[in-house]
Amino acid sequence: MAHPDPAFDAAHPSGRVLFRSCRGGYLDSVILTEAALDADADTLAEAILRTADVSYLKALMAVRAEIIAAGHSPSAELAGPADLRAATRRLAEHRLGPEADRVGGVSQY
Repeated sequence: MAHPDPAFDAAHPSGRVLFRSCRGGYLDSVILTEAALDADADTLAEAILRTADVSYLKALMAVRAEIIAAGHSPSAELAGPADLRAATRRLAEHRLGPEADRVGGVSQY
């Protein structure tokens, strides 16, 4: 089993959702603050999906880099840097609630 790597962490812009993946994209942990549960179910589900996607893709990029470093070409089906950039943009655009409620960062974890 892989160990978690903070380089693969992804935090929702609100700071209320954190995903940590392991090398290859295995999920290690999910943190939801109590304030995250104040969001409606659809909004919270979207926050979870977007945050998880970024964490997974960060971890997957490490495997992709290893494939390339070994002199091989990744399969076209393997996500690439453009996929990570798009997922990161989508995450950055998402809001759990009113802007006044944003706490920023993950310092409360």
